[in-house]
Amino acid sequence: MCPAVFLYYQQIRKKINKDLKEEETYRLPDNNQFDRYLERKKLQSKEDQYLEAGVLIGELKTVDTDKAYFVLHNRITGQSKRQLIWSRFSRIAAILIIPLLIYTVWNQVGGRRSGTTNLLSYQEIASPSGIRSKVVLPDGSKVWLNAGSRIRYSVPFVRKTREVELVGEAFLDVETNPDSPLEVKVDQFTVRVLGTRFNVKAFPDDRQIEVVLKEGRVRLESPSEERAATQISLMPEEQWIYDKSSRTAVVRKVNADQHIAWHRNRFVLNKTPMAELATQLERWYGVQVEIRDQELYNYKFTTVFEDEPLHRVIELLEMSSPIRIRYLAGELNQETGEAEKSILQISAKR
Repeated sequence: MCPAVFLYYQQIRKKINKDLKEEETYRLPDNNQFDRYLERKKLQSKEDQYLEAGVLIGELKTVDTDKAYFVLHNRITGQSKRQLIWSRFSRIAAILIIPLLIYTVWNQVGGRRSGTTNLLSYQEIASPSGIRSKVVLPDGSKVWLNAGSRIRYSVPFVRKTREVELVGEAFLDVETNPDSPLEVKVDQFTVRVLGTRFNVKAFPDDRQIEVVLKEGRVRLESPSEERAATQISLMPEEQWIYDKSSRTAVVRKVNADQHIAWHRNRFVLNKTPMAELATQLERWYGVQVEIRDQELYNYKFTTVFEDEPLHRVIELLEMSSPIRIRYLAGELNQETGEAEKSILQISAKR
């Protein structure tokens, strides 16, 4: 071994002997001994040098270098055994957490793609009285909401089925998707479609639920206990009417355009009784209607209003019918700060 290497190794062994404090003691030559060693080296022959080097190498082999390094490393870094164990545990935990994190992400993404996740939020859109709205669903389907109506659908929307909950009246133009039929929930019924155009009317206060099909095909499903058939298919230009009191349903041929004209801002009356006219005026214009004479309930109206303002509708009704309409503008409520609805008082002409 060369002197430089031997000197470096001497320094290491001195540090180990000082820190270990164990039963076994490693004796290393001091500096004076090393100087005498160098003097002797000058006088020795090469054979003697080789012989002495072999003896030194034999001594070095008796040193447990791994154990010495381990103890010295702990002394230098100041780590206790507890700290060392915790450090190793942290490394192992980190290695185990990585695949667990990958599995969690994969499971969440896979669940969303397969439509099995229960982590859903809902979007609700309402159209107040006097206002009609158009809504485009996430799949591109178009929905027109009549006044006083609202819809609710889940987000994400396109899953195994596209579900829409409806209260009120809506005209739907549904995008075709054979892998994900659209279901409209109204009351206890479900209107199931793939791609079609149809109208659903299901106001809570109405005595009837109505579905009118313009294009395509729809299937109505109801609970088995209902006397109305559990499954009914409609063809274009057909109307399904369900009576809430008798719990029975009928299907009849109709002119679908008359029933869906409202989504083009056309107010159509076709032999409409006074009570129904009053309801439509309230929803269409956001007013309150009062029928002052009982005899007016026998009147029926047939006409079409093409995006007319309320004052024009009042004029035309008075001109074409034996009725008089008084308009009372709504006032500001001082307590709530909100404007009250205007009132239409309908009475018979005398």
